[in-house]
Amino acid sequence: MRLKALFFLLTTLLSLGSCKQKEENYTEHTGIYYTCPMHPSVISSIPGSCPVCNMSLIKVEKKENSHEGHKGNFITLDKRQQLLAGIETDTVKFRTIIPASTILGTVAIDEEQVTTISSRVKGRIDKLYIKTSGEYIRKGNPVYSIYSEKLFADENEFLSLSEKKKQENNSSKFLDDMLTAAKNKLLLWGLSENQVSEIEKNKTASPQITFYSKEEGYVTEVSVKEGMYVEEGTTLIKISGLKQVWILAQVYTNEKINDNNSFQVYSATSPDEVYNGRLVFNNPSVEEGRKIQLLRIRVDNTKNKLVPGMMVYVNPKKITQPVLSIPKSALLLEKMKTVWIKTDETTFEQRMVETGTENKYLIEILSGIKEGEIIVTSGAYLISSEFILKSGAGQRHEH
Repeated sequence: MRLKALFFLLTTLLSLGSCKQKEENYTEHTGIYYTCPMHPSVISSIPGSCPVCNMSLIKVEKKENSHEGHKGNFITLDKRQQLLAGIETDTVKFRTIIPASTILGTVAIDEEQVTTISSRVKGRIDKLYIKTSGEYIRKGNPVYSIYSEKLFADENEFLSLSEKKKQENNSSKFLDDMLTAAKNKLLLWGLSENQVSEIEKNKTASPQITFYSKEEGYVTEVSVKEGMYVEEGTTLIKISGLKQVWILAQVYTNEKINDNNSFQVYSATSPDEVYNGRLVFNNPSVEEGRKIQLLRIRVDNTKNKLVPGMMVYVNPKKITQPVLSIPKSALLLEKMKTVWIKTDETTFEQRMVETGTENKYLIEILSGIKEGEIIVTSGAYLISSEFILKSGAGQRHEH
């Protein structure tokens, strides 16, 4: 009985060894095998599930390694594979890295840049050309048209005096003075020289006069609607230019910023672009129960990239030198810090790097890559996964 059991065990072991050898021979011959994307060490010649995580095994075709002999990890991905992986790249270059210890701020309208357009005369708003806030209005654009009995009467007075002067052979100084006074009255109501000339040329007084903007900027408030009656001096529209903006920031009272009136400001959308700001207000009082002081920093915004409501980062100005840096999204934190470099249209090389100063978006590179090389900023983890699937985890060069 014992001899039969031993014979059965020996036969089973031989059978399993033969099957495994056949499986290896099959994989070696066909170049096709199945593996787990999470556990590349699991290899099978037939479809199935991973014994570790129970994920479905995926099919892999062994290909000739076109990078045999190279020191390092290389992988080839065609244009379609790169597109599917969502690979994005950037150029390694020198940039100024502002340290990560920053103050959070908010862009706000500089109140000194706000202009109010008010009604020059009493009347009814017949036409409003700017109806919502946020619109950009240029100098000379129409703002509103108004019907005003007072203005209409002054137009007729001007026309009457102008016509009387033309009819008299010898103009008197008194009549000239009256005509000049009537014209100046129209100009003081806000009409332009061209509008007064048109009235005189057409010999017709218009019951509806259009007023034009003498400033330009973004509309921040519209206080009236069409059909409303307004008084002289009623606020109609407020506009603000964005050539200068305020940065509103909060700091704790134990932070020493009183002796430093210069700041550097940058936004998440363009971390490479640094704005220089100047402290214009430091609230001497502390918010009740919060131990926080409010800062107001003025920044030149000639390109209009900083818009009200945008979150920005603020640093007391320091002398910083540009350093070789890359976006932090390009860095892979595996056993060592690595990145993927695009060496040509379809080839990527993995490099180990040493890093230095960093902030939320950028990190300094001390060694491993050089200026001008093309680095993968998005899709680097997918390239690493594809490399492992193609070459196996054991074939990676850790250098």
